[in-house]
Amino acid sequence: MADSSVQPERLRTSVVIACILSAAANLCRATAEDPPPAKPPRIAMLAPPGAPVGQTTRLTLRGWTLKDATAVTCDRQDVQISIVSNAAAPVPGKQKADQIGDEQLEVDVTVPAGTPVGTAQVTVQSKSGQSSPHRLYLGSELPLLLETEPNDGFRQAQQISVPQTISGSIHADGNVDVFAFELTLPTRLQISVEAAALGSGLDPMLTLLTQDGAILQSNDDSHEGRDARITTELPAGKFLIVLQDAHDRGGPAHPYRISIQPDPKPSS
Repeated sequence: MADSSVQPERLRTSVVIACILSAAANLCRATAEDPPPAKPPRIAMLAPPGAPVGQTTRLTLRGWTLKDATAVTCDRQDVQISIVSNAAAPVPGKQKADQIGDEQLEVDVTVPAGTPVGTAQVTVQSKSGQSSPHRLYLGSELPLLLETEPNDGFRQAQQISVPQTISGSIHADGNVDVFAFELTLPTRLQISVEAAALGSGLDPMLTLLTQDGAILQSNDDSHEGRDARITTELPAGKFLIVLQDAHDRGGPAHPYRISIQPDPKPSS
């Protein structure tokens, strides 16, 4: 005859096993249903990459996980930044979202008159965290000019002075920006482009030409990286600068900053 005392023990064991299996199933279900933790915002670039002193300028911050931003702050207390809008950012052509970002913020940046020229750091805040800081130019040590369209050919070249800083963008695939300037005296000139160093998707190709279109010098990558620089001796006369993307790409993720000035380190 079977020992009846064994039955309750087996029953208790079965109940324990059932509880363990149920708890494991619930844990697996909760793990599968819980969303991954939100990622903090990241800034890829600013367009344009700077704001003039003494006015309010609308800039676009492009990057990742920006749509839920609650604030954009600056390490310069006199600079005020307010969010205007947030949205998904289209990725042009064959470009990659993981390189140029797929979300953006429009912000108004107010730089009071008298603010020292230089750079600041901006940061995006959200409930999921804080972005790494990104450089923002405040004014320019050289006279600052905004690039204006149309300036896509020699006949439409935008007139600039020397010295000059130009803030602009290669706005579409196949676009070129052309600038014209004149030297009244022979000058050793330096023309440099900042783009990749600012997080821009632009791979700049810089070409210097005579007024008649003869190429004097061209540069794709400088010794310091993917951005371009030309340093050369020029006689008095009229000249052209052409800026384009080395792969003929363009769009809202292709801002740049050009500086043209007498070579600060002239040859001896």
